[in-house]
Amino acid sequence: MKKMKRTIMAILLIGIACVQANAQQVSVALTAAYEKLLSPVMANKVVAAAEFENIAAKSGSDWGANYYAAYSDAIVALNLHDAKRQDAYLDKADDYLKQTTALNQSPGETYMLAAYVAFARYSVDPANRWKKYLDLVNSNLETAKKANPDNPRIYYLQGILIFNKPKFYGGGTIKAKPYFEKAKDLFNKQDTTSILKPYWGAADNQSYLDKCNE
Repeated sequence: MKKMKRTIMAILLIGIACVQANAQQVSVALTAAYEKLLSPVMANKVVAAAEFENIAAKSGSDWGANYYAAYSDAIVALNLHDAKRQDAYLDKADDYLKQTTALNQSPGETYMLAAYVAFARYSVDPANRWKKYLDLVNSNLETAKKANPDNPRIYYLQGILIFNKPKFYGGGTIKAKPYFEKAKDLFNKQDTTSILKPYWGAADNQSYLDKCNE
């Protein structure tokens, strides 16, 4: 009986070790792809998105893999200038986002990502998509804020929306600047030791803040 218990315990420990090793491999792969996504070269962003999608395909139940696949597809879409190709990437982003949501991990970041993907959809055709997608952006941001009001990406994205809004509608650099400043303060407090604790947005937020200061 004791021998059987020891055997079962050994099997469990091996299983746990395998899970941890796999999680570490996924984390390393995600970090490498993320470095490519940060490149200013569009071709590198496309390659990074493909790598994230490949990681997600191999790790279907991994929250981080699906999260970054959705995020990278949104990033590529935002950097393209062809509505058909943009929507094709965002269709994929929506699929990965659904899987991310279903895994029910880090809900605050998941809602923030949902807001960002909706923002990317809006950006494809602002004149015709503002009502549907800006409502989605704002509702997801509010839910993300309830989950974690110290998430800097919330204020970063709010700042972008206000930055691009006409002044006579309450937008412009003066109105947007406090949001980017708040985001910067929160970005500076972020834990950036693990790709599985999303920390994207700081550099872009600083770029917008610099524009506000011009």
